[in-house]
Amino acid sequence: MGKYVIALLSMFSIILFCGVAFTSELMFSTRIDIVERDQPTSVFSIDLDGDDDNDLAVAGFGTSNISIRLNNGDGTFQTAVNYDIGNQPVSIFSVDLDGDGDNDLTASCIDSDKVLILLNNGDGTFQIAGSYDVGHRPYSIFSIDLDGDGDNDLATANYPSNDMSVSILLNNGDGTFQSAIDYAGGDRPYTIFSIDLDGDGDNDLALANTSSGNVSILKNNGNGTFQAPIKYFAGSGSISVFSSDFDGDGDNDLATACFLADSVSILLNNGDGTFQSTVNYSVGDGPMSVFSTDLDGDGDNDLAVVNNRSKNVSILLNNGNGIFQTVANPAVDDCPRFIFSADLNGDAKNDLVTANMESDNISILLNISGQGFNCGDVDGKPGINILDVIFLINYKYKDGRLAPSPLVLGNADGILPINILDVVYLIDNIYKDGPEPFCQ
Repeated sequence: MGKYVIALLSMFSIILFCGVAFTSELMFSTRIDIVERDQPTSVFSIDLDGDDDNDLAVAGFGTSNISIRLNNGDGTFQTAVNYDIGNQPVSIFSVDLDGDGDNDLTASCIDSDKVLILLNNGDGTFQIAGSYDVGHRPYSIFSIDLDGDGDNDLATANYPSNDMSVSILLNNGDGTFQSAIDYAGGDRPYTIFSIDLDGDGDNDLALANTSSGNVSILKNNGNGTFQAPIKYFAGSGSISVFSSDFDGDGDNDLATACFLADSVSILLNNGDGTFQSTVNYSVGDGPMSVFSTDLDGDGDNDLAVVNNRSKNVSILLNNGNGIFQTVANPAVDDCPRFIFSADLNGDAKNDLVTANMESDNISILLNISGQGFNCGDVDGKPGINILDVIFLINYKYKDGRLAPSPLVLGNADGILPINILDVVYLIDNIYKDGPEPFCQ
């Protein structure tokens, strides 16, 4: 045993002092760019034509249009069908608004201070069905049931406003809406998100406030009216907010992209809609939008953050407890402003799509994680061997090394956290006929 430990430590020392570098398995394919009309600012993916694959809807700010691209079923898309709606749409959302079982569209338009409704004919074609006044310069729109009557209402974040920075439009049940009711929210809110934050069964609101660097929480009274905002510091230039359960405790936490701080901030929920102090993670230059979903197939919610200035996406994998690490930064095109994730090619993995304002296109990144590896195969190359041991040591003990993708591959002994015992376990398996790795 003594010789075994000495040999391990000797190898460990050599690896630390030699510049051995290995690359992690790519999580995403090289991007596919699809040309859009002038200045796309927002993209949403959902099944629009009823064929069970996820299509694309893109808001074109420069040409005042919405483009629809139907999926061929394999992550390639048909030629866009454009709907000229005027009014410079800047944010788009898709959900069933009229109760007929298909997904409609709503867009917020900043030059007219209106939201537009486009009802689905059932086949992925649309008709403009109305427009409604909201607050000044609505930069973001979200649709969900807010008053508990089973239909999807609307909420907008109105950017220049402070006293009236949130507009709520309740659905009559048929895709028509009542007049907006405005609420104070925050200082220049750029993004709005709605989900149950306090565990009482109704959907609350979260706003990312760019000027004040905080997020505002507006709790729902249960009937679509809202309490005064409670604010939590997030980070300088907090511009985007997303909510999901990050630490696996059953309540919904918050992630904010902070444009001026080049970071994403995590605020864990105490379970009652109050939040712990911010934990910050560095991302690329000028993060504009954050999305959370399971990207590596391990059952927890990861993060994808699109960076406007560095023209890439920061992928942060969740350790399972709400702690994250950046594992990849795939490139996209110029001036990306928004990111969305859905399975685009039918392989049950969540892909990414970004709206790139300056290059007049969208970038698609197909998720290729999990192809051809086994537990312990941390370098992503076929077979478990000494290179996997070196990779794991580099990850744990050398600054700047990429992580296994997904991270669970490094948990060779099945006991968290990943540490030197996993390295020993792999060596034992490779050279001493020890048990097979059993990541969990």
